[in-house]
Amino acid sequence: MKLIKLLQTFDNQQIKSFGRYLKSPYFCTDTLMEQLFSVLISTQLKKNTELDKEMTFKSLFGKIPYNDTRMRLLLSRLFKYAESFLVQEQQMLQSKTDLLLKSYRHKSLDKLFQETMASIDEEQKSQYPKNESFYDDQYLIAIEHYEYLVSKKRQGEFNLKDISDAMETAYIIKKLRHCCRVMHVHSVYKLETPFPFIDQILSFVSENKLYEIPVLGFYYYNYLSIIFGAKDEYFQKCLSLHQLYENHFEQDERREIYLNLLNYCIRKVNEGQSQYNATVFELYMKGLEKDFLLDQGKLSRFTYRNIAEIGINLKEYDWVNSFLDRYQSKLEKNHQNSFYLLEKARVLSDQRNYHQAVALLANLSFDDHIIELSTRLERIRIFYEMEELELSQYHIESMEIYLRRKSNFGYHSEHYKAFIHFMRKILKQMNPNKLQWTALRKQIEQEEKLTGRKWLLEKVDQKILK
Repeated sequence: MKLIKLLQTFDNQQIKSFGRYLKSPYFCTDTLMEQLFSVLISTQLKKNTELDKEMTFKSLFGKIPYNDTRMRLLLSRLFKYAESFLVQEQQMLQSKTDLLLKSYRHKSLDKLFQETMASIDEEQKSQYPKNESFYDDQYLIAIEHYEYLVSKKRQGEFNLKDISDAMETAYIIKKLRHCCRVMHVHSVYKLETPFPFIDQILSFVSENKLYEIPVLGFYYYNYLSIIFGAKDEYFQKCLSLHQLYENHFEQDERREIYLNLLNYCIRKVNEGQSQYNATVFELYMKGLEKDFLLDQGKLSRFTYRNIAEIGINLKEYDWVNSFLDRYQSKLEKNHQNSFYLLEKARVLSDQRNYHQAVALLANLSFDDHIIELSTRLERIRIFYEMEELELSQYHIESMEIYLRRKSNFGYHSEHYKAFIHFMRKILKQMNPNKLQWTALRKQIEQEEKLTGRKWLLEKVDQKILK
């Protein structure tokens, strides 16, 4: 039931606040609402079970015969009050200074209006954060000040430039933020969305040095880093602004910003730019610290694996093992054991504890075909490192058959086929001819679609240096 589902999302503070809300005759005139909420809190919500309407009705009305229509109406009314409460909560978080000024202006309370404006001017000089909301509020306040000046028929004192500046700054932040959001979606879904006036906005920001406003500057450099991905300087400025002024951003946008930065770095790592590994690792640690990576208390199995892999790449074995243990229970139950063992095996393999690693992988299989391929690839690498070349060859053939039988790998198929191709060449070229190995290395470097490139290059380099 939607009412129960909604109330179950309330934290302890919200439950207390909603109780006070229902007690207030200003917000709620129906005394049954408070009683109904009290019954639900003490029974249904504590037990976390489906709503027992008849029991709830009896708690409210005693021996009066159960009336389903009446019960439904009461529950529906309480749901409406809960929605109104949530709206009220959000309104309390928003600035109401412009509304206060409007009230003073309409009531011709000039002294109070002027005192409030003077106070606002003083506060705005030192107010932080100067974010999107700040400039929205500044615009609304400037409009009220203008209307006041006009009402007094003053001349030559209008604040039209203040209105324009606040409006333009707020709009540019909104525009750049939206463009960044769309571009990140584009990178996943390959959409086509035009951005009217974006070139003019970028020029305006540059000419007027508006990038010196931290929040605006962040979105400005974020957009440029996406458009000109090869120019690392834009991303570094973007990252620096985020690190220095994180608290200047709205609470709701912090997670969005964090994920955008993370996805940018992950794309760079996937392109072979290993210098981004450390940044990804730092971002992942921050994301865990601030719960940006959890969704309703759960961690995606793919994120779980990605975090572990980055840690392994950086040789942070103790940290990775601690992370795997701590967050195993945060995975969906049907994935907890398999993904935990896979990444434990990856740690052991990277530490050259091959026998222990292969033992963990022995009975693992995954419904997700991409993860299954990753597991198969790991077996190939382990057996090669153990110099069990026949077993390595066997698993190469097994992977090839698996790829043929399954058709839903998308672009991953070409990447794994390339890995198989080069592994076969490595296994065939056991003759230590440095020219051949060097030629093979060049081929691996030039192959655009390839999984396991770093490891393959390491194996070839070992042959060259012999």
